[in-house]
Formats: sequence, C-alpha cells, structure tokens
Amino acid sequence: MGDRTGITIDEIKIRRVNTDALFTQGFLCKPDGGSDQPSADDIDGAITGIRMPEHPDQRFHAVEVSKGTAIYVHPVMTPKHAVEIATMIADAIAPLGFTGTITACADRPGPRPRTGRYAYCAAICSVDAALDNNETPLFFRPVKKNLDRWAVDSPAFQNIVDQIAGWAAANATAPILAGIHFTMTQCEPHQVAGVLTRCCEDIGWADLLFPTVNGDWYVRFTGEGWILAGTEIKKGKDDAGASLMRLLADSASLYDYAQMSPIIFGLVTPGSVMLQRATPGPDLPDNYIRGHHAILVPGPGDLELSADHGFVKSSVPGIFAIQVLGPDHPDLQPTDRWRVTPLDAGRRLVTADNLTEWWAAPPQAPPQKDLIFLREANAALLSKWA
Repeated sequence: MGDRTGITIDEIKIRRVNTDALFTQGFLCKPDGGSDQPSADDIDGAITGIRMPEHPDQRFHAVEVSKGTAIYVHPVMTPKHAVEIATMIADAIAPLGFTGTITACADRPGPRPRTGRYAYCAAICSVDAALDNNETPLFFRPVKKNLDRWAVDSPAFQNIVDQIAGWAAANATAPILAGIHFTMTQCEPHQVAGVLTRCCEDIGWADLLFPTVNGDWYVRFTGEGWILAGTEIKKGKDDAGASLMRLLADSASLYDYAQMSPIIFGLVTPGSVMLQRATPGPDLPDNYIRGHHAILVPGPGDLELSADHGFVKSSVPGIFAIQVLGPDHPDLQPTDRWRVTPLDAGRRLVTADNLTEWWAAPPQAPPQKDLIFLREANAALLSKWA
C-alpha cells in the first residue's frame, strides 16, 4: 500500500450506500479544490490495471461528473468489499497527486408526492446497439468478457446515447442525475453521454433522471438490452405522453421496435412497463401465467416468443396501444384496429384506433383470435433475436 497522504476514504458513506445498492456501486473521487488535480482521463488511465481476484474481467473506468470523477463497479459483494475497492482506487490515483475524498455516488432526487401523478413509459429495442441476455452476440459479434449487454463501440449505441443525452440537456429544468440506481450523481449536460456509456460498458445497465416542467423523466438502459424512457406527469400539467411520442418519432431511425404504455407513479421498471393482462377464457394457452385475479400474457417460458431479450420473452409486441415498427415488421392485424403514421427510415408509428378508450382501460387485451394475428405479425421481428 503506497502513500495516500491527502486522500480520505469515506468508509461510512461507502458502506451505507453499498447496503442500499446491493451489488452495484458508484465511487466518487471528489477533489479538495487544490491545484494540479488529475483529470478524469488521468484517473481512468491509472485505474485500468485494477483487477478483482474473483472477477478478473471486471473493468474499472472513470468518467467526469459535476463533483469530480466517478467510477462505477459491479459486482460489489459486501460493504467491506466496497471499502477494499475504494482503497485500491486511492492507491492507484495517489501518485497522480490527487487530494480529496473517495466516497460513494449517492445523489438522490428530492421527496416527491405520490398522489396526483401518473406516467407513460416507452420500451425501445435497437438490435445493433445491444447484446442479448445470454451473452450470445447478435450477428455473431465477438463475445465480451464482462457483464455488459451493450455494444458500446457501435455507431447505433452511440447515436442512441447522444440522442437521449441531448433530450435531457434540452428539457432538464434542474440538475441531471446519471449512473446506477441508488448510486447516481449530478452531471453537466455534456457529461451525460459519457456516464451512460461507461455504466453500460462496465456494468451492463445505466440510469438517468432529470426533471422537466411537466414532471420527472427516467431513462433506463436495462440488462436485457432495452431502453426504457418514461415521463412522470404532475397533475394539472400538459399531457407529457405527447412529448414521449415526439422522442420516439425523433429517434425512429435509431431503433427497431418500441412500445408505449401508461404506468403508475414510481421508477420505470420491467414490471411497470411490460405487464399485460387478459380476460380469463377457455381459449387461453396453458403457458399464460395465472395470478390471483388476472391472467398475465405470456410468460417468460413461452417458446413461441422466446428471443433472448427478457422483455420480448414476457410480452406480445403489438398488444400495446402505441408502438413503433421497423421496416421489416409486417402490418399488425386486423388493420382496421390501428392508425399508422409514417416516420423516418421506414419506421411506422402505430396507434390504437380509439386511444382514449384504450387508456381508460389499460388492463385490456385483444381477443384471443387477435392475439394469434399479433403473434404471426411479430414473427419477423422476433427472428432477429432468435
């Protein structure tokens, strides 16, 4: 262990945050304001040699944030393990002349009321930007030796990240938080893309949160290779569903499929986005998941829909009131149920014919005969992940 004069390790906060965040951790190298502090690039170079004996393929990368330099790590097994990693970081950057504190990224949104709000969320999939959930590369892309699910070096991924970061910069009304849930930190608008990229590269997922005049926006890059973009709307404000549809339209050339759903208050999660229900009946397949008061369609074990992406496994693309279909996706059936708006790059925004009625009864599902049409219509889409 080398000389770490001038560096403090905030063990109490690191342990507390690790307890909340379980296996992920964001470490913040917070300078004390002294002169000649190392840059984020210098710190990035210094920590590249750090290796965990149990996880030799784990990467350590640094990225600039508002308060200093952040490093996101997974897995972090225990609070004691988190402190050990912080010590390794301190040892690596001490020769650079860093002085300040190694602590935990733990910026959190302020308290918000849980009444008078609702939300919309879009689930977006770009085949060329993501690796599948079984670490089998799409289009025979070389397998990466890490937990990542994102092809961070691909133009498709970079274009999506830049689009999302630009959306945040243009619409945020207060500080932007980025990183991993429970371990996010404030970012300047020009830093957002870097944080999202590093988190997706080193860990496999990333989170973004920023307030707007209508309510909070969330963006989550998931471990299954999907982007969840959601907006929470304050009572009495404009219907931000329209702004989410604009984001889908503006980004249409960058992805293959998207759907949009209403959700309840709270962080965007797989369950809040993709949960679907059907009315019980004699024609429902055996592989539908049956709950206490509803039947969920279909289950992750549905072989006809299995596509390695967790969300596709647990949903029927085409069952949603609003979706964007790629140029290779056939029209949804029956055609008189949908309104179609052409978008760039051959994409189509497909909206239920009576959207107000659909939103008024979000648990509804098409009749069984229409579900058969939807499965057939999505065969071409699903084959891209098979």
